[in-house]
Amino acid sequence: MVEILSKWKTYVPKGDYLTQQGGTFLFDSQGTLLYQWRDRAILGLAANMSYPLSFLTKK
Repeated sequence: MVEILSKWKTYVPKGDYLTQQGGTFLFDSQGTLLYQWRDRAILGLAANMSYPLSFLTKK
């Protein structure tokens, strides 16, 4: 994290592309979107969304 924050302008030269937290976007030199991945959130991978730590009580 220190590496990224200390060189923020190197990794993110144009802040207007930062509209989604937890995502990856790859653009070519013309600004055309080549790839995108959007995080479904921390709990998006839980089997039981209303009780995300339920796997801890299974025997």
